[in-house]
Amino acid sequence: MPGSSPQFPPPAPPLSRRLLDWALTPLNRGANLDTWQSVLAVVLLVAIIGLFDFLTGVRVNLALVYVVPVTLSVVWLGWQAGCLTGFASVLIRVVGDVAAGGYTAGIITVFWNRLIDFAIYCVLAGILHALVTLQRQLEQRVRERTEALARSLREREELQRQLFNISRRERASIGHELHDGLGQHLTATSMAAKLLGNRLQAEAHPAEPEARTVLRLIQEGIAQSRQIARGLLLASIEPDQLAGELEELCTGLQHELSVPCHFAREGEPAGIDVGQASHLYYIAQEAARNALRHGGPTRLDIRLRHTPTQVDLTVTDNGRGLPTPVTGSGMGLRIMAHRAQLIGATFAVEPGPGGRGLCVSCTLPVLSATSAS
Repeated sequence: MPGSSPQFPPPAPPLSRRLLDWALTPLNRGANLDTWQSVLAVVLLVAIIGLFDFLTGVRVNLALVYVVPVTLSVVWLGWQAGCLTGFASVLIRVVGDVAAGGYTAGIITVFWNRLIDFAIYCVLAGILHALVTLQRQLEQRVRERTEALARSLREREELQRQLFNISRRERASIGHELHDGLGQHLTATSMAAKLLGNRLQAEAHPAEPEARTVLRLIQEGIAQSRQIARGLLLASIEPDQLAGELEELCTGLQHELSVPCHFAREGEPAGIDVGQASHLYYIAQEAARNALRHGGPTRLDIRLRHTPTQVDLTVTDNGRGLPTPVTGSGMGLRIMAHRAQLIGATFAVEPGPGGRGLCVSCTLPVLSATSAS
């Protein structure tokens, strides 16, 4: 899948296996024929060879040519059919040679020679049958292991999605409890501290400055708890809220780090779900914070583009970039690539415009409404 961890090519099969596949694969294609079609093809081939055998007489020995229909019979119909084809080939040779008047030896000599030919055909049929059976067993094992691997990957991806959903629900639950529980308690405490400060001020009490300090600390705690709660609640982002959250992310980063951060949007969100929107947001957040923290840029741009077939998210900066070629070995890059993999998106990290900075891009294929209908 795009955006996933590097895929290594499977080891090359041994030379004997490659030769076996090369020899049997073209023959196995004929196994797709119906039984009667295969029988008809073998019969016609034996008849054609027998005709040439009759026309050439005993001057040309076509015993080796009959190996072709015997081989096709074994591959298409089984070793019994191969032996039967060998017997038919021997019989046609005898009939053709007798009709051509080419025999001068005794009947026992002729019978013995043809019996040897038939034995050779049967041995060949047995060897070919063993090879074909081995090759088909190997192909079946490959298919079974491939299916098992694909099933294991699907189960792993499903488990990762479930873990993400569980984590998202737990974070949202903690965020609500933090906002509705601790936040309200701190708000009530700040009101009590404010009333106390007003009373001390009215009485000209010397402890009034300390009361104002306590009130300020409580208000700062309220602001911090709200910020933490909001961060936890952002674990779940609706698709129609994605653009707004990205724009607010830019505003917050610009205010926090005093670096110009711009957000641009094209199109309307369609075809993505809550999980995909959440992952896209966190990819943008991780890319932006990494750029501002390590790249030292003077400008950061986040762009979200919706089309009927895909969603493009890019985070571009004009900072120092990476000191070495991008390998995806950094933890931040791994996390972003893993998030992209979970939603089936393509993740890439390239040099920014003019070779300065970085451009982190994530492309998510979506199903348009017209295609879905």
